Amino acid sequence: MQPAQLIELIPISADRLPNTHSCVLSIILPTRNESANIEPLLRRLDQALCGIAAEVIFVDDSTDDTPQVIRQISEQVKLPVKLIARSPDQRTGGLGGAVVEGFRAAKGTWMCVMDADLQHPPEKIVKLMRHAQETASDLVIGSRFAKGASTPGLDHLRTAISNAFILSARILFINQLRKITDPLTGFFMVRRDKIDLNQLHPNGFKILLEMIIQFPTLKISEVGFVMESRHSGESKASVKEVIRYYRKLVELRLTRANPRFIRFALVGLSGILVNAAALVLFTEAFHIFYLLSAILATQVSTAWNFFLTEYWVFNDRKDRQQSHSFWARLAGFYTINNLLLTVRGPMISGMVEWLGLNYVIANVFSIGLGTLLRYFVSDKLLWTTERRAPQSNG
Repeated sequence: MQPAQLIELIPISADRLPNTHSCVLSIILPTRNESANIEPLLRRLDQALCGIAAEVIFVDDSTDDTPQVIRQISEQVKLPVKLIARSPDQRTGGLGGAVVEGFRAAKGTWMCVMDADLQHPPEKIVKLMRHAQETASDLVIGSRFAKGASTPGLDHLRTAISNAFILSARILFINQLRKITDPLTGFFMVRRDKIDLNQLHPNGFKILLEMIIQFPTLKISEVGFVMESRHSGESKASVKEVIRYYRKLVELRLTRANPRFIRFALVGLSGILVNAAALVLFTEAFHIFYLLSAILATQVSTAWNFFLTEYWVFNDRKDRQQSHSFWARLAGFYTINNLLLTVRGPMISGMVEWLGLNYVIANVFSIGLGTLLRYFVSDKLLWTTERRAPQSNG
C-alpha cells in the first residue's frame, strides 16, 4: 500500500467545515515542541486504527522541528495525515484554539481530541467510539477519575491542583457537571454535527468544559482510562494557562449569571483585595510564614465578606430567614471559609513551589475557588428562606 500523502497548509482562516466524505474518525492532535513523541504516537495510532476510515490532524504551534518530523513520519504510516502549522500570529485561543482549528479541518463523523505526549493511550480510541455507538452518546469523555481510571502519570501535587480546578468548575456549574467526573480532560470524542463551532470561543487548554456548557443538549457519557507518564516533553501548564482557565470560568458563568451572583462576585473581589492586603501585612510587617499569614488573612476577609453579603447580596432574604439566625449564618460562613483552607493551603503551596508563582498571586487564585463555593453554600444553605422539615424521631 502506498503511504498516505501529507496534506499541509489547510487554510487557517476557513470559516466553514469541509464537506463530509467517507471518513468516520478524525484525530485532532494539538502539538507544541513534541518532536520526540511523533514517531511512537503515529505508529501506535496506525496500529490501533487499522481497518477504520480515519485521519490524523496535527495543529502545530512548535518552535522546534516538530513539523519536519510530522512530514517525515507521515510517509511511513498508512493513516492520512494533515498538518496545520500555525504561525505565531495565528495562535489565538491557546490549546483550545488549536483544537477548534482542527475541528474546522476535520471530515470525520466523529472527532477525537487527545494529547500527543502518549499520556492518552491511542489504543483507547476504539473503545471510546464503541461506547459512543452503544450508548448513543454525542460526546464521550476519556476520564481520569471514572470507574476503572487511574493517574500514575500524575504526581500527587498535580493531581491535587487538577482536582481543585475541577472543584471550582463543578461549583460554578453544579447542574451541568453533576454526573461528569472529569470536565477538564484533554481526551474526548464528539460527533461533528452536534456542535456549532461559531459558538466556541476558546481561551486556554480546557476546551471540553466550554463545549459541555455551550451545548447543554449533548448526550454525554464517560470511559475511564489509565493516564500514563509523559513519553517526552514538558507539561503545557503554566501561570498564563491558570489565569486563562479562571478567566474562562468567570466568562462562562457571567454569561448565565443572575444579578445576585454578580453582586456576590463583586463582594468576593473586594474581599480578595482585603485578604491580599492583610496577607502582605502579616507576612512582610510581622514576618509570619506565608501559609500561616494566609490563615490569618482569611479571618479578616471573611468578616468583610460576611457583612457585605448579609447587608447587600442577600439583604432581601435577611428579614425572611426561617432556617438560620444571624449568628448561625456568621458561624456557618466562618466554618466554610476555614474548611476551604484545607484545599487552599495545598493549592497555594503547589502554585508557589511547582509553578513558581508569587505567594500573593497564588493566594488570589485560591480565594477565587473559595468564592465559588461560598456562593453555593450561601445561596442554598445559609441565606435560604426555606424551612427545613423536622426530622422524625421514629
